[in-house]
Amino acid sequence: MSTTLEAPPIPLYPIAKLSPFQQLQAQQSAAATAPDPCACVRGAALTCQRGATLSTKLTLTVTDKSVTPPLTSPVDVTGATFEFTAKVDPSYTDNDPTTVIIDWLETNTPTQGITWLVVPAATTQTMQTIAYQFQVRMVSSSGVVTPLVQGTLTITEPISARF
Repeated sequence: MSTTLEAPPIPLYPIAKLSPFQQLQAQQSAAATAPDPCACVRGAALTCQRGATLSTKLTLTVTDKSVTPPLTSPVDVTGATFEFTAKVDPSYTDNDPTTVIIDWLETNTPTQGITWLVVPAATTQTMQTIAYQFQVRMVSSSGVVTPLVQGTLTITEPISARF
């Protein structure tokens, strides 16, 4: 199964750039990481301004490579629950006051393998302006837990407080 994460449109002006040290660090960590044989978990770097709604599309597909050409089909997520967890530090417990937890059921497009991660403006308003570590998991109706995507969610301070 593969997961495609579509971030919101890129703003006209970049919000933040990596320093040369951060770029080197990212390249070194990517080179040192062994490939994931499951390939279910993808990395992502999301950014959202504090007080804004983050809405990101997740598309789940499975590819049958036993046929030529390979056949890609959407994953039917009917009855599945999705779990988003973001933490200031991954070692913090889920009940830590800085941990953000959002669970949802997909009801609009479950047979198309599409769901949307939505972090409401009221939630981002209370988050710190730092990079959180996050993960999204899918729990099937039979209780099978599948990690889908993990990465960083950086909360930035808006230039203006007007919303």
